[in-house]
Amino acid sequence: MVVCVVALAAGYALKAQCLAAEPWAGQQYERLCYNDIQPLYESRAIATHTFPYIYAYLGEDGLKGGGIEYPVLTGLFMWAMGFLADDPNGYLQATAVVLAAVALFVAWLLYRMSGARAFYWAAAPTLALYAFHNWDVLVVAAAVGALYMWWTGRYTGAAILIGIGGALKLYPLLFMVPLFLDAWARGDRRRARRSVAWGLGTLLVVNLPIMYANPPSWWLTYRFHRLRGPNVDSLWYQAFPDLQPSTINLLSAVLTVATIGAVSWWCVTRYRRDGVFPFVQASAAVTAAFLVWSKVQSPQYMLWLLPFFALLRVRPLWWVAFTVLDVIAYAGVFRYFHGVSTGSQYDVAAYAMVFSVLARAALWSALVVVFARAEPARPPERVAMKLSHPVPRLTASES
Repeated sequence: MVVCVVALAAGYALKAQCLAAEPWAGQQYERLCYNDIQPLYESRAIATHTFPYIYAYLGEDGLKGGGIEYPVLTGLFMWAMGFLADDPNGYLQATAVVLAAVALFVAWLLYRMSGARAFYWAAAPTLALYAFHNWDVLVVAAAVGALYMWWTGRYTGAAILIGIGGALKLYPLLFMVPLFLDAWARGDRRRARRSVAWGLGTLLVVNLPIMYANPPSWWLTYRFHRLRGPNVDSLWYQAFPDLQPSTINLLSAVLTVATIGAVSWWCVTRYRRDGVFPFVQASAAVTAAFLVWSKVQSPQYMLWLLPFFALLRVRPLWWVAFTVLDVIAYAGVFRYFHGVSTGSQYDVAAYAMVFSVLARAALWSALVVVFARAEPARPPERVAMKLSHPVPRLTASES
């Protein structure tokens, strides 16, 4: 926990360089302190305390009227934090305090499940770079909480947290597939169906008030993503710059579903061989697959994979490669944006960004296989109890 505090302090010091009275004019990229929290304070109407989603619309220059590009729980959190600040600087500071507490909670959960391997989260440069970059720490906490619930045998709790995670950002919904398969493979069909019902039911309950109040405005978040093109620092933009968003959406969906299908088949095969369903491995693999094929590969998405290095026994070299590429990507992307915004020379940064895009895609692809084949840092709690209290064998005389 102390090490995690140090990493979070370093992350805040990095972003705090952008606390200034003057408007941003390129220094946010030059100092590598860019974050989404400060600019969205005003552009998403948080400064005026506009309730999100209800009156949202898509203007010529983006989302307006309280429109937010994230699912409802993230949007509501952004809105609520606005009452603790009077300007973008205060908004970053107030948000950082809450996100730091959430990151420490994640460290504690990971320690419970993996022991000292939790340092892969607590001491990670990735955590320092992105803890206060966006609001992704919230969804990581929900995802890790779902994994912890499964680890302790509480399938309903895992499903509920998966639903909550999906209402923060979508990727935890991918965990529903291995959670369902886990119960189904063991012959517990009732639990399999109930898990899906609890997960999707939670997602629906959270979204229902906004959906009921104004369905088109609620749907605007997803329409916005359907219409947008790929990020410049994404594989789709660098490899296929001429593809239309609709084509990328279709290809991304097909490739993601195909990869999830392959991972699911592999995990069912592992269950038949080992007798323990690799739920954590499957969740890690499908998350990596989602990153490979997503048209929006924002830098902070690396946080999504970080907990799995603690939870699974993978070679430290994978974490080192992950970290090095992350640092290159962070510096390359934002120095590239600095060059674009100021009209200065940015060739080196552009090459670094392109290299990081291709290298990260290759790394994520490899991690799909590495995570699927890995062993857990510790067996699930219910399995560990069985192993520590084996059924005694009767001797001949006792028989």
